[in-house]
This record gives sequence, structure tokens and C-alpha cells, in this order.
Amino acid sequence: MIRLSALFSDGMVLQREVKNCIWGYAEQGDRIEVSMDGFQAETVCSEAGYFEAELPEYPAGGPHELKLRDGKEEIRIRDILFGDVFLLGGQSNMELPVARVMERYGQELAQTMQEEIRMFEVPKEYVFGELRQEITKGCWLRARGEELQSFSAAGYFAAREIQDREGIPVGLLQTAVGGTPVKAWCCEETIARLGYDTEEIEECRRRGYPEKVMKEEEERDRLWRQEALRDDGSQKSRERGRAVVPGFFEGTALEQVYGGVRFTKTITLLEEEEPEKWEGTLFLGAMIDADVVSVNGMKIGETGYRYPPRIYPIPKDVLHAGENIIEIRLLVFGEGGGFMPGKDYGLYYGKNGKKADLTGEWEYEMIQKMENLPQMTFFQYKACGLYQGMLWPVRKWNVKGCFFYQGESNTGRPETYEEEFTAMIADWRALWKMPEMPFIFVQLAGFSDGKLHTDGTEWAKLREAQKRCEKIPKTRMVQAYDLGEYNDLHPTDKKTVGERIALAAETLIYQKPLFCENPKLCGWKRQGQTMLLAFGPSGVRLHTEKRTPVGKSVSGGAKEQETVHSFEVIAEDGSRRTISGKLLEDGRVELLLPERAAGISYAWNDCPWEANLYSEEELPVIPFEIRFGKDGKNA
Repeated sequence: MIRLSALFSDGMVLQREVKNCIWGYAEQGDRIEVSMDGFQAETVCSEAGYFEAELPEYPAGGPHELKLRDGKEEIRIRDILFGDVFLLGGQSNMELPVARVMERYGQELAQTMQEEIRMFEVPKEYVFGELRQEITKGCWLRARGEELQSFSAAGYFAAREIQDREGIPVGLLQTAVGGTPVKAWCCEETIARLGYDTEEIEECRRRGYPEKVMKEEEERDRLWRQEALRDDGSQKSRERGRAVVPGFFEGTALEQVYGGVRFTKTITLLEEEEPEKWEGTLFLGAMIDADVVSVNGMKIGETGYRYPPRIYPIPKDVLHAGENIIEIRLLVFGEGGGFMPGKDYGLYYGKNGKKADLTGEWEYEMIQKMENLPQMTFFQYKACGLYQGMLWPVRKWNVKGCFFYQGESNTGRPETYEEEFTAMIADWRALWKMPEMPFIFVQLAGFSDGKLHTDGTEWAKLREAQKRCEKIPKTRMVQAYDLGEYNDLHPTDKKTVGERIALAAETLIYQKPLFCENPKLCGWKRQGQTMLLAFGPSGVRLHTEKRTPVGKSVSGGAKEQETVHSFEVIAEDGSRRTISGKLLEDGRVELLLPERAAGISYAWNDCPWEANLYSEEELPVIPFEIRFGKDGKNA
């Protein structure tokens, strides 16, 4: 019986213009015949039953059919395309599926039928102390209908742009996993050499240790949630009050409260507004941390953690004329509970999409007070686990290059990121036996955990570490800080991210002079309190429209035509304050500095949403920081 990796399945995409390996298992000594389009090869299974065969080079196109025979059975794999295959890596912003951005791109993608863009999602499986040899689950999806909903959104938009430019099929090998730091994607030898996380390797290798911890913690989590929402009516008096939605609980009576809290709001719908039987959609922004939502006593949705947008459809016969009660049973695991600011909180109903505003005061009562819920151990975040469980079993699949979007989970240790990321790229290139594998990576998007104005710079420091990685040969960095949203770890503008990835690929991979470099600081001069900054390679201009905190654009006024935002002056004590610059006619930027300025920075913030300095091609200026020496020059 022939056993193949799940990669070898109908609809697969193989890399064009190279020889492709076909591998699998059968019985020891079996002769395996491999054929396609008149090509035929024969190989013999080893003592372990393993076999390999090699297909010749094929140009882009298809469909083709691959046949494998062992004398007892025949396997046929149909609808095979040859094109360019890209490895998708990183964490949640690369993993984020198209389904999560449909509120933004629903009309654009509604009729998508792109049969020659396909994706295979590698199962999210980690292993420790061994190397997983094969994957047994998964299938190739086509960019159409419901299948498209599961595509990586950033990956799809990049693939769509590449297919449009190059006119070839595009395959995506999706390996990104939400929340993963770089160490999860490195080999054991690299982790040992770097020395930062070696203890994790030994701990996770202990027989049965991950399984034991997961079982205990999952049971603890289940019991905590169950108890937090236990409402048996035995409590005679409960804490009650009113809370403003949206808003964090900081500074309110709920600030130090963990457990289950019931929020209710009554809205009145008029009978003459719509027919009697309404359907609707409930938008409840993002809640911290988990929720169960009901309307008029009927459960309509629930979410188990804080990040996804709460968009819950309401079926017919639930809403009615008169008073309607919306109930949220909110689970607060730890500090920082609440309702994320800047999101949509509203009930949309009827054929014409009338809106009942849900912001403002809600009544609340405690269900159960609890101790905080300890963070679970996520073994997929541990060193080497995903390298060994996800990358190793797909290493023989030829790829054209890698698109990588990660860094959020390394913001707590930005000082080691350059070293770790450089080592990780080397590991991946060695694994695929491609010393010059093209590697395009995305610099972190802006995010400040719901704080519209923040002094946080950990994400800025991580971006600077990413920028230093541009010196690695055959790499390109794609900017995304301007595409972030202060209140969403997963900003929805994945189309621009994908298009910028594809633009970078045109030069790095396809050797075409289409890549437009992001402007960067190329020189500065200080005379007294006046500072002039020059940018290259092709000058700068202000963004045509003013950015908003959630990544959207609005028309700017006349006064905005010269003002450059997102500059900060650094004082001698390290404190920072915002200053504005002026864009001069010659393309330079002028700053007026206070006395004793120790430095300046641009877009040097966790979420620099006001930054408005761009190239003619709408690419943002790369963030930078300058520290002055005692003589006023660069330190």
C-alpha cells in the first residue's frame, strides 16, 4: 500500500522549472512506478519502505495528472499545476484568514474565482526531541467561494498581485501560527548556540511532560470558566452598577474584578420601522477577555479569547417590536478587562440596515468573583517545536521564496531579535537547501493595546531590530507600521500588506526594476535650533489624506499640506514630547528644536498612526531615531 504525504493531493501546485521530488512509503522492496504526461520513472523501496522519484522540469501551467503504481494499486493525483510556490511563515498576522477581513473586502472578494491560486495549510503540530517525517492531514484549497475564506489574507493578496503581474499559477504553503516567537521556528543546534532558551528544549523533551501540563491546564481552564459563569441563584446580593461601553475597567469599580460579569442593555425597536420578523447583526467590538452573548434570552454567539472582532448574526424571530434585551456574560481572566475603544458597538437590523447604537451605559452585575486565571502554557511557542513538527516534514517541497510576518511575540526581548531572526533565516535556507532563498519579511504594524496615545517604544525597538536584518543577503523588508490599528493586534488592511510583499518580490525574486524603496533618512544638518533632514532615494511628500487611528483616511485640511506629524524630540533625561515638522519645497523637512535637545525620532512609537511622510509611490518613510553627541552631531 502506497502512503503519501497529504501534500500530494488533488489540486497541488509544484514549483515550475525545477526538478520536483515525489516521495512516500510502501513495502520494503516494492517497485514504485511514477508517471506524468508520458514521463515515467521507477524506484525501489528501501528497508524502511521509503521511496523517492524525481519529476523533470515543467513550465508553468496545467492541469496535469500524476500516477503512482506498486503492482497492487494505483494512485492518481489530479488537477496539478506548475507555478511559483511561496512559503508563508510567521504568526497571527500572516495566519489571519480572509474570513477575518471580509467586513473590509466582502464586496471585492464576493465573486472571486481564481482557480490558479491555491494554498495548503500545514497542520499546526509541534514535536520535541524528534523530527516529524510526514504530515497526514490537509488539502489544497482554491481561491474561490468558501475555500477562499481559509486562505491567509496577506498571502492571498500577495499571490493575487503576483499572478496578475507574472501570469502564472501561484501556490502558498501556509506554516504561520499565531503567537509564535522566533525560537519556535529554529532548529535545536541554533537554540543551543544562541543560548537564550536552551532550558526549554530539555524541559519539553521530558517524556509526557507537554501532555501532562496541557491536560492539567485545560481542565483548570474549563473549571474556571464554568465556575465564573455559574448562576444558580444562590447569591442573595450581588455587586451591581453601571459601566460605559466601550472602555477599559481601569479606574472603575470593576478594575480589580476577575471572573464572570453580566452586562445588559435594553433597546426599543418600533413596529413601523420594519416588518415584524427582523434579522440583524450584532457588532460588539472586541471584549476582554471572553464572552457569551444572548439576545432576548437566545444565545447568538460566543468567543473564547480577546482578539477576534465580535460580529454575531441574529436569526429571524429573535428581535421584535418593543423592548429587546442584549446580554453579555463577560469573562475577565486578569487585569485590563473591558470593551476595546474605537470599535463598532451597534445592532444593525432590517433590510435597510438600521442601526441601534449600543455605546453608553450598560447595567452590570457580578456572576461570580474569581481569582485571576493563570496564563496557559502554549507549547507551540516553545523553542524548536514547530521547526521540528511543521517545517521538517515539508522541507522537500520546492519553493520560490518565503513571505514572513512575525515579531509581535518578540517585543518583550527586542535586543536579541536581530541575532535570533538572522539565525532563523539561515536555518530555513539550510532546511530547504537554498542558501539564497529569497526572504521577504514584514516590519511590525502599529498597535498600542487600545491606547490612542502611548509612550510605548518596545514595538519601535523591535522594528529597528527588523530593519537591521535588511543587511542579510537576498532579503527585503516591507513596511506596515502605517497599516496598523491602535486597538487591534490584527489590523484588517492585509491587501496593502500583500501588495507591498508582491512589489518587493518583483525585484528580489523576478529581477524586475519595479520595486520602489521606502524613503529613509539619508542626511541631516543642524544649525542652532533648526534641523534639516533629507530623504532618499527619491524624495518624499505628505500623504494625500490624513490618517486616522484605525488606519483609515480622511480628507486633510489646507493647514495639513506642509505639516509633518509623528516627530518627537528627546530630552536629556530620555523623556519625549511631540513636535511637528515642515515639508519644504525642496523635499527636505525642517524641525525647530528646543534648547538642550538630546535627539529626535520619527514614527518611533508602538503605534505611530499620525505619521504622514511618504514616497510618491505611497510607501512610508522608515522609522528612525537620532541621538545627538555633545557637539550636536550624531552620537
